[in-house]
Amino acid sequence: MTNLIERIGNTYDEVPYTSHAFRLSAPEHLASVAHLFGLDAPAIEHARVLELGCASGGNLIPFAIRHPQAQVVGIDLSPVQIEAGRRAVDAMGLQNVRLLQGNIADLDASLGTFDYIVCHGVYSWVPDEVREATLRICGALLSPDGIAYVSYNTYPGWKTKEVVRDAMLLRGGARASAGERLAYARGMIEFLHEMAPSDSLLAKVIENDLQTVREGADHYLAHEYLELCNAPCYFRDFVGAARAHGLDYLGEAAVAAMFASNYGNAAEPLRNECGGDQVALEQLIDFLCNRTFRQTLLVRAERADAIRYRLDGNRIAQLHIAGRYRSVDGDDTQWRYLDGEQTVRATTEPTLRTIAALNAAWPATVSVQALLDAQPEEADRVLGFVNALIVGNAVMFRREPVSATASTERPEARAEVRTLAGLADVPVALFNEWHNAVWPDTLQRFLLQRLDGQRDVTQLADAVVAAIGEGVLTLLRNDQQVDAADDIAASARALTASALHWIEANALLMPAGSAGTPPKVAKAPSKAKAEGTPAAKPKTAKSPKPAASADAKPAKPAKPAKPAKPAGRKSPARPK
Repeated sequence: MTNLIERIGNTYDEVPYTSHAFRLSAPEHLASVAHLFGLDAPAIEHARVLELGCASGGNLIPFAIRHPQAQVVGIDLSPVQIEAGRRAVDAMGLQNVRLLQGNIADLDASLGTFDYIVCHGVYSWVPDEVREATLRICGALLSPDGIAYVSYNTYPGWKTKEVVRDAMLLRGGARASAGERLAYARGMIEFLHEMAPSDSLLAKVIENDLQTVREGADHYLAHEYLELCNAPCYFRDFVGAARAHGLDYLGEAAVAAMFASNYGNAAEPLRNECGGDQVALEQLIDFLCNRTFRQTLLVRAERADAIRYRLDGNRIAQLHIAGRYRSVDGDDTQWRYLDGEQTVRATTEPTLRTIAALNAAWPATVSVQALLDAQPEEADRVLGFVNALIVGNAVMFRREPVSATASTERPEARAEVRTLAGLADVPVALFNEWHNAVWPDTLQRFLLQRLDGQRDVTQLADAVVAAIGEGVLTLLRNDQQVDAADDIAASARALTASALHWIEANALLMPAGSAGTPPKVAKAPSKAKAEGTPAAKPKTAKSPKPAASADAKPAKPAKPAKPAKPAGRKSPARPK
């Protein structure tokens, strides 16, 4: 077994991940989910947080920066990733982060207890003894009111994906290098796609994963489809294993998937079949939607009786929510949620005012209580609308406010973000105030390093012009270099303004000192006639590209390809 674990560690040294933040695993979010379902959670400000399988710390470092009085510990099998994470921690001067290299199975009580334990992208991809150790550690080291997060691949969705994995391993698994293994594995899927009878079950199975295999980042495919271990399980079996270690099910980090009401005509039969058993309900839902991946929250078993899955208006009123929405084809009753795939139907004056208030506040939160106080005569309607947004996965929510600063005359980013933006030798992604990974382009990264609150927008544009003159940046239009001084100056001003807007919209600016102060509820954009509820799932429209762009020499790096529908562990949209 030790040899297998060493081989797994070697695969991560050979094909490391860019380690990054994942919003749904943030302790602030875990505490908010607990609150939603009737439980209190440990205070975030001084929390002790442990991540099992932390890679280079990209999912721990953002939390440590937001909460300097908290203590965070990460452990990972890969010495290469741990060393890279330590370089990032040292460069940012963080004193509350410890990154340890080692085997999860070797951990014991000497580490102390933790308020939040996170294990993302590990459980399904390690041997049995490490899976058992993961739950043992959660059971032994979780504080009395603590919350553990564990993600894993699930059946039934992975039943068909295993066919794809097996085919890839058959042709690529024994090859000498990671690059060769992946090339031969991809070739196998292309072969099956071309040769399988079009009306066969195999053709449908291959078609489901074809785009992921073709476009997925190499590191994702190597560790998802070609990893030495990949052991999906049924949700009910995972919960059973957790209960054996004194833990019980709290909920999913993505709470919308828990509600039968999101499954149309199946909702009533699902409820009738399960008789109030949440685990039984969700196991049936997994079959209904062919689920492949879960992010499950666990608490100590003695707290299970206090969990309430029927949402309580008083608790919702204590939340802070955020979202950004765009009207669909100019229809002020249909609003596309820009951080998901949902369309929200908002047709009454109170619901339209709620949408307007959230848009005005973004990327900061608005207090639900402030929304209710602003429209006391419509408080029930507003509360019902917020409830529908949460259930419909069309809003982000937190127990405490998330603050953000509008782009001022002298914009400022956190010092740690500025430092990380300038580090080229560490595989740790940038992050924002929502604990999301962000992927700035060359110009945005260049500007982030200079947002110290001392430069105004004109000075920042001048810095871009100077960098172009020095050959640090190259200004391109239609793939041709721009050389005229007047053209460079005008383009630099426009591109700087656009980049700063992107930085602001992605919550990368220093939070305001008056954290969480809600804005006034804005006037509704149109008259309303009926109640609003979440609706179907159109795709978000793409923004037009500027005519010219500034890129680093000698060439701008290609952005990793992402699967259109990432499923399973550590996709490019998930940390490691």
